[in-house]
Amino acid sequence: MTNYVQWLKGWFAERAPEIKLAPEENFFEQGAIDSFGVIELIEEIEENYSIRFSNEDFQDRRFSSIKGLGELLAEKSQP
Repeated sequence: MTNYVQWLKGWFAERAPEIKLAPEENFFEQGAIDSFGVIELIEEIEENYSIRFSNEDFQDRRFSSIKGLGELLAEKSQP
């Protein structure tokens, strides 16, 4: 499990403790995040990891689960 996945698990657990979200589950469909939450999540990722998202990143099917987003972050952090 990557550091990104661990961080994301903690982020979701802090904001939606009543939702037990598996890393593969779609966090939108499970109600763990809304549009304002996405903005907050993106801001925190960009601030903590100096990773910038493109419009294409938001269309990536992986941008819907902890595991998928962790993979996307790992790719974006590569030089």
